[in-house]
Amino acid sequence: MKYLNYYLVFILLLFVTCCNTVQQSATADLPGSTAFNFVIISDYGRNGFHNQKEVAEVMGDVAEKISARFIVTGGDNFQINGVESVTDPLWLTCFENIYTNPSLHVEWYPALGNHDHGGNIQAQVDYSKVSRRWKMPASYYTLVKSRDSVTVRLVILDTQSLVYGFGNPGRKFTREDALRQINWTDSVLAAEKEDWVIIIGHHPVFSAHPTRQNTEELLEYLYPVMNKYNVDFYVGSHDHIFQHLKDSTGRIDYFVNTAGSSVRNVARNRMTVFAASSPGFSIISATVNSLEIYFVDINGNVIYRYTRKK
Repeated sequence: MKYLNYYLVFILLLFVTCCNTVQQSATADLPGSTAFNFVIISDYGRNGFHNQKEVAEVMGDVAEKISARFIVTGGDNFQINGVESVTDPLWLTCFENIYTNPSLHVEWYPALGNHDHGGNIQAQVDYSKVSRRWKMPASYYTLVKSRDSVTVRLVILDTQSLVYGFGNPGRKFTREDALRQINWTDSVLAAEKEDWVIIIGHHPVFSAHPTRQNTEELLEYLYPVMNKYNVDFYVGSHDHIFQHLKDSTGRIDYFVNTAGSSVRNVARNRMTVFAASSPGFSIISATVNSLEIYFVDINGNVIYRYTRKK
């Protein structure tokens, strides 16, 4: 039975590859500057050290080339223990003085990670009133972006609250709050009418990382909700490596964005479509008929490109 399951997953991945386009090359082109493009960066706030500054410089150059419309973060905006207030010096050393290229002075839509929860998460929400580019209305939220005739809905979740609210509830993370976020997600997805739907969460749903693996709380509570609706991409972070994974249903593409600073060793399993270890970031490019993701390494090379078609 185990080998039959492996065979079925292989056939599914083969079918998905035939229907969609995968390009794996260090010479793959960046998306054109007239397309609907935005950048995702994760696990990056390290005071400029551990490759953060180098990735930021490359990201600025690439964002300029592709005319990135905005930036989304996958959380761990401030590694170790988050920030304590809107005047915390880490705002300068991890963000303002690092991402200085004019191309990065666009709107940033952050998610929260586990390290952010080590500090004052309300300070990250409140910084939206201080910064012209930091746009975080709540710990989880949704927004719609459009260009020309294409519309993209982003659902940005607080997965730390889900993981601990369901897995280890207490005074800080309650089951009631976790259920409220899941029910909110259901209501948002039920009403969506956009061309593409992307969910951003710090914790991956699926992962090949040997010590982290799949996030069971997301599989139990979020996964069924996503599969009820027309979710196209789920982009997680947390593992500090690039990953693209497919489960047996093949309905949703699951990605793990790498770190914008220090990375871990690469890992693969039977769900892995692609995996690589390099500091970097991702690009999303959308048209009415296609949704693409590009994995970009610390040298500015596109090491993986995947296209999902309608």
